[in-house]
Amino acid sequence: MSSKQSLAGVDVDDILAAMGQADGYLDITPADALALYRLALRHATERVRLSLTAGQLMTREVRSVAPDATAAQVARLLADAGISGAPVVENGEVAGVVSIKDFLPRLGLPRQSTPMALVALLVTGDQCGSSDFTAVTARELMTAPALTIAPATPVGQAAKIMDERGINRLPVTEAGRLVGIITRGDVVRASQSLIIAE
Repeated sequence: MSSKQSLAGVDVDDILAAMGQADGYLDITPADALALYRLALRHATERVRLSLTAGQLMTREVRSVAPDATAAQVARLLADAGISGAPVVENGEVAGVVSIKDFLPRLGLPRQSTPMALVALLVTGDQCGSSDFTAVTARELMTAPALTIAPATPVGQAAKIMDERGINRLPVTEAGRLVGIITRGDVVRASQSLIIAE
């Protein structure tokens, strides 16, 4: 095996990085070798995680809504799909994003309210705010312009954007066209799949 060949994704650079993280002198006993291997594996896992792109993790079949869809249609689509938001697409381009947060102010709740706040409002019988959604469309509800990313965007950068902006999803576009969507859940699942039980 050459100096750069790897075993289970671990290469010499990962071993050297692990050795740098190990405390003190390593007298290579089986336990030490295992500890070094685990450190190297963590390093390799982090390297792989950092190399993932939005295009590799994104969902390609995106549930989207048209700008003229009614609020009731949007709510039903989100509920039936088990998602909390979707891009609003017009002529193949992302015009905005509509999510549960866009409904909350019209129900008399702050945008940052949790879904449980809405449940509490309904269960206690308190009146919702302007809850007449009859004439409201996705275009009126959506947050626009939509924040989008390219397929080549590193997953770490996508996660940082979602964290800093307080959003749960990013439409992925290429040449202005919607090609997928990446969510916080996608990032969490990818991170969990890279973690190897010790």
